[in-house]
Amino acid sequence: MLSKRALASTLYDLLDLYRVIAPCQRDGELRFDRVVSAKEVMLDYGNTAKSPKGVFFPQHESMIKFGRQVDQFNQIKQVPLDRTPTVLLGVRPCDARAFVLLDSVFAQGRYLDPYYQARRQNTLIVALACTSPRQTCFCHAFESGPYDRQGADIFLRDAGDAYLVEGVSQKGRDLISQGYLGRASQAYLDKAAEIEAQAVARLADIEPVVGIEKLLPGLFDSPVWQEIAEKCIACGTCTYTCPTCHCFNIEDRLLANSGERVRAWDSCMYQFFTQHASGHNPRPDQASRWRQRTMHKFEYLPRNVGLFGCVGCGRCVQSCPVRLDIRGVLRRVREAASAGGNVEE
Repeated sequence: MLSKRALASTLYDLLDLYRVIAPCQRDGELRFDRVVSAKEVMLDYGNTAKSPKGVFFPQHESMIKFGRQVDQFNQIKQVPLDRTPTVLLGVRPCDARAFVLLDSVFAQGRYLDPYYQARRQNTLIVALACTSPRQTCFCHAFESGPYDRQGADIFLRDAGDAYLVEGVSQKGRDLISQGYLGRASQAYLDKAAEIEAQAVARLADIEPVVGIEKLLPGLFDSPVWQEIAEKCIACGTCTYTCPTCHCFNIEDRLLANSGERVRAWDSCMYQFFTQHASGHNPRPDQASRWRQRTMHKFEYLPRNVGLFGCVGCGRCVQSCPVRLDIRGVLRRVREAASAGGNVEE
């Protein structure tokens, strides 16, 4: 148990040893950023508009630098990997679970990303249970919930005027053992259980997503994608706010006397995302791009890494300017599959 009154002093101890990234106000926006004072940390929040995936997978990062002056052409300088010891504090369970998916893409299997790996291996994730799920939340559709511990090293549960602190991974348990935490009394355990029950009760009934990956292959040529895409304006907001979207572009940018190779987020919703050098685009319209987005998240990723590319955080539902709801998309997919898949309706 950690008293909320003692939280500030605990944070100052962490700041002496780690780079601490937590939800805080920046430029009028609540977002995850590096904090220098415990007073900046805001743990009493619904969720940030942008996910914290940028901690490990920045929206923009330089990979190498090169010279463009006389006698410096082709001189390559590698950008040092970021191995700063870091604590990522106050992550909601949906976002912590998103890191499990990103790990499977960037840090497991045949192809490993050294930039992602360096940050991930040197970061401890302190997740905070979600006590007030929003109407747009649907984490429970993925056999998860607001108290899911996946992806966390340490898990905090609200118990009134204190947090119950649970070491999930060995790394988390090691950090907990370095400081003194009081033993939680039965009263605090009961209060935490009461708050958890209230949080779970806020979630609306929803059909589980499991099984939809078996329906999607039969819908490749279905007219349902054109129907879904009619509202979409291709702004890409859904992909940029999503904690699991990980498409990126790499380009060499020339400066006056130097240059750099840069990786930046990209979006499958954009017209030129898959355009070839020849000019041919295998996904020439928004319908084919919506098909790709849906199948990538709910059919290709489950097949390739055993995980859905969605955690039900609801950010895309909240941020979409035309109210294109992914929950409605999945419902429409099931209806189309029931009606005969690729057959014209």
